[in-house]
Amino acid sequence: MTNVKKILFTAIGSLSFVLFHNGLPAQAKPTRSITEPVDLKVAQAKTAKANDFYKQAEKQLPQDYYVLYRVIERLARANGLDSRPWRVYISPKYDINAFATQVNLLAFYSGLLEMVHGDTDAIACVAGHEMAHHVQNHIALGEAERQKILQQKRTEAIQQVAAEEQDLRDDLLRINAGSWVTGQAGSLGNLIPGSRGIPGLVGAIVGSVLQGQRQQRLQNAAKQIEQIAAEKEAKVRKEWSDLSHRQEFEADKLGYQYAVRAGFKPEGCLTLMNVLNRLPGSQTPGETHPAPSDRIAALKALASQYPTATLVAEGRRNLSTSPKPLTYDLSRDQVSLRINSKSAQSSFPE
Repeated sequence: MTNVKKILFTAIGSLSFVLFHNGLPAQAKPTRSITEPVDLKVAQAKTAKANDFYKQAEKQLPQDYYVLYRVIERLARANGLDSRPWRVYISPKYDINAFATQVNLLAFYSGLLEMVHGDTDAIACVAGHEMAHHVQNHIALGEAERQKILQQKRTEAIQQVAAEEQDLRDDLLRINAGSWVTGQAGSLGNLIPGSRGIPGLVGAIVGSVLQGQRQQRLQNAAKQIEQIAAEKEAKVRKEWSDLSHRQEFEADKLGYQYAVRAGFKPEGCLTLMNVLNRLPGSQTPGETHPAPSDRIAALKALASQYPTATLVAEGRRNLSTSPKPLTYDLSRDQVSLRINSKSAQSSFPE
């Protein structure tokens, strides 16, 4: 791993910010009963080996990656999430955001990391939130999948109206309604190909060869189709938004628990939300995220539902069963850091 730092710098480029690791929790000691004998020399030796490993990591990794490695590595062990490898990527884009994507990839924008500069409690809350999205399989539909669903809703609207009579179906074929469904030139199924993309179905009728009453009937049908399609689209978008909001609240809750179990202060999550709450336009709910004020209220309620002392005790028990630091390496994609699972720890010295 001697070349990890060099490779990361080369692959990702010079990064414009520095994160400090002040406040990282110390290696937790295994929990024991008061009657169980403790060999202090052995415990101290194991702690010393772990500290040596972390010092080596600090030398090898760029400092921002080192901080995220320490935070995520501890979150994984303290919450029993160390049976899978985690991947970390820092985007140089100055945006105040982070996201979970692909398989176990945690991505952080430089703008967000700067806003919580030096606050490992807040960083732990960000990382825990994104880890929770992966654990709960919250990965959102991609834009291509969303467009395919919306196109299907438009097709359903055409079929619903065109089912009334054969002449209307023929006229819709004539104006290439499929171009309206896809939003581009081309046809859907057996619809007539070759027409240019049209912004609306009604617009396709203007200049058509249809005349008089027949054209008026088709215009009325087209308006009905667009209305039905708009209602279907609004319904499915609301379903997506409601689901996304529920998932964000769930990730907030689990991320809070993950961070506190790992020994980070619960106030870090409130620090993070207060940062988001200061962003322009963030005071109202968005399509994918609830308003930060609502998330802050939910986080404050978690303190009574999940007492800090209870979570910390659970985390210490988990750490005692997984005491070795998780190793790391450059991912095969050559741009992210891989934090290995505990099953890959055979090279770590006893």
